[in-house]
Amino acid sequence: MNVVGQKIKLDQLTGLRYFAALLVFFSHLKWDNAPSALQIVFEQGYVGVSFFFVLSGFVLSYSYGDKVRSGALSLKTYMLLRLARLSPLRFITAAPFVLLGLYQGNLDWLKTLLNLLYLHSWAPIASFYFSLNAPSWSLSNELFFYLCFFPLVLLPTRSQLRIALGLLAVVVLAACLVYWRLDEHKLFGHQTFAHWLFYIFPGFRLLEFIIGMVLYGFWKDGWRIQPFCLAPSYLLLVVAMYFAHLIPEPFRFSLWFLPVIVLFFYAHLDEDGLATRFYSHRTLVLLGNASFAFYLIHQPLIQVFTRVLASLKLSNWGFCLVAWLAISALSVAAYLLYEKPAESFLKSRIRKAA
Repeated sequence: MNVVGQKIKLDQLTGLRYFAALLVFFSHLKWDNAPSALQIVFEQGYVGVSFFFVLSGFVLSYSYGDKVRSGALSLKTYMLLRLARLSPLRFITAAPFVLLGLYQGNLDWLKTLLNLLYLHSWAPIASFYFSLNAPSWSLSNELFFYLCFFPLVLLPTRSQLRIALGLLAVVVLAACLVYWRLDEHKLFGHQTFAHWLFYIFPGFRLLEFIIGMVLYGFWKDGWRIQPFCLAPSYLLLVVAMYFAHLIPEPFRFSLWFLPVIVLFFYAHLDEDGLATRFYSHRTLVLLGNASFAFYLIHQPLIQVFTRVLASLKLSNWGFCLVAWLAISALSVAAYLLYEKPAESFLKSRIRKAA
């Protein structure tokens, strides 16, 4: 993140982005021959997305909060700056899927249009919200969060907390109703309605983003938790991942992990300590900066490597190691050679025009 507030550096949050991206990466690998306990934990790696959403609310509050409240930053300029952050990688990773669809003559124009307009996660159909590059569904959510941020940041932390609690009550009530009547119901395709509503739907995932904003308010006001909470936060995360498969879908995707992620995130806001120094190392900061690229390219590259490396008959661990190293290297190259220069160029043009 590389931000400084009251002489407090939070580079560890940038390094943690790579850790969260790795969790998502592990969830998309096959672990057929791994110990059952480890397989169960890795399958719940999508919890990394919750970390990203909480982090997004926190970082935006730090980076833009004062500017928005003072009127120094307009909604138009703010949104253009956020699009400059998302779009360079977002469109270049979508391009191969569009070109392949055109070549094969099976490109669905409606799905493609919704995807490129960041609207695909609003459609309760898996073939829509997972269209083109599947991980891009979360960017549809992020753009919605960015829009919501502008009015929310004008509110004091207490009001943000009330909104978060109100939305939490709505999500819990909806989870109870869906579990009672529609738990395994499939509207379209192979994914359940609960999967879309509680894992994909931007309106419900907004909860994590607002909580990130609230946590920033607490942190800014000097609230800290004791360093001894750090180790238990890792243990609780692993335990929550291990037992998550026993939790019904409506409660599993975000509600089950929410308190754990809040503790895990806030425990890393320490000013010093072993974890802070570890995640703030320049190598992990670089990997954290490249984590957006890692997140967007990892799933299609896993599919490519599965075919290319099939003849080698690698073990689960062997494949994981090769894919991890290759995707990490490619994501760093993409960040340094394309994402960072493109984002800097776009943002400089936007600021000049403002």
